[in-house]
Amino acid sequence: MSSLYANYDPTKAIVQADPYPYYAYLREHEPVKYIPEMNAYAVSRHSDVQAVLRNHEQFSSGPLIQLAFGDFNPAPDSPYLLASDPPDHTRLRNLVNKAFSKRMLDSKRTEIVAIVKQLLDEASENEEFDVIEEFSSPLPVHIIGQIMGIETEMRADFRRWSNNVTAGGNAAALTDAQRAEMRQDTEDFRDYFLKRIAEVRKKPEANLISDLVQAEEAGDKLTADEVLAMCVLLLIAGNETTTSLISNAIICLRDFPEQEKIARADRSLVPNMTEEVLRYLSPIQFLFRQSISETQVAGVTIPKDATVLAMYASANRDESVFKNADQLDVRRENLRQHTAFGWGIHMCVGRALGLLEGELALNHMFDRFKTIEITQEKIEWCDAFYLRGPKNLKIRCR
Repeated sequence: MSSLYANYDPTKAIVQADPYPYYAYLREHEPVKYIPEMNAYAVSRHSDVQAVLRNHEQFSSGPLIQLAFGDFNPAPDSPYLLASDPPDHTRLRNLVNKAFSKRMLDSKRTEIVAIVKQLLDEASENEEFDVIEEFSSPLPVHIIGQIMGIETEMRADFRRWSNNVTAGGNAAALTDAQRAEMRQDTEDFRDYFLKRIAEVRKKPEANLISDLVQAEEAGDKLTADEVLAMCVLLLIAGNETTTSLISNAIICLRDFPEQEKIARADRSLVPNMTEEVLRYLSPIQFLFRQSISETQVAGVTIPKDATVLAMYASANRDESVFKNADQLDVRRENLRQHTAFGWGIHMCVGRALGLLEGELALNHMFDRFKTIEITQEKIEWCDAFYLRGPKNLKIRCR
């Protein structure tokens, strides 16, 4: 493979256009790569990525939110579940699990189906439409908004807030006007949720925000700032992952038409196809860790306090784990090994919801449309350099 791919820097446009050849080069030649432009170390092999994610005593999640959101963090003084280490993480996770239970998810299935059908009804009024604008982006915002008890008229604002906050880690590439808009959105994001938290603390409601406020573990409850951080995380993670999952699935079906035929013929494969899309075209390309002390990974010394990129997307294309990893295979059997939702104690708390949304969305699109054709020539990928999903995706459905 060309040594051109040795120059890996995920903030560069040439890498963002197609990072996968870079990942393949790194796995083969530099499984731990120092990136001087970021002063960070990229860990690319599946076994090493899992080891980093499992070892929270050596690799802290502490700097994750600062690196991902930059100066546009709606809850800067709050501990995020995703960026906490034990024992704080254990406490937060136990409290959130009580509110984000399987029973709650099962109770919402009928409502989720109704939202999927309604959005597809509206989108399919036109034979050609932007599937992100009309379906894959509003879908998770409607669902998590309903679960959280967010007013319907606010959901367009939440989509914008989510998109802007996730671009904060790459703010240097943005204009002054974009940064000003993001700063205002960050403040509005925070103000809205603090108001809602205060309302449900005073008068409990039947929604997730109220459940988080009321959740208790061994006499311990979440503070207002902790609930705020949890709301921000659930909204952003749920929005970005599901939006990209659905749109990435459509790209995968274009590139692997035989796999679409297999899944359409045997709908029992759709849940597996959903997981395979997450593996093949991972919405979260990597997340950040910080080394607690000097250590070694794959024979490379990583100094104390270094930023480490755990490369989810590269791990998911590792041929030592996934045979024919650069091919989509809806019958793939070892998908429990993919890292698209993280690994270890930081496995995504909304994993089951995201998979359900993806499965229902794809099944109902297959029910409704015999053909799904991408009509735009070029795909422009999202601004956040650690995420992978198109900004827009025009499709024609018949």
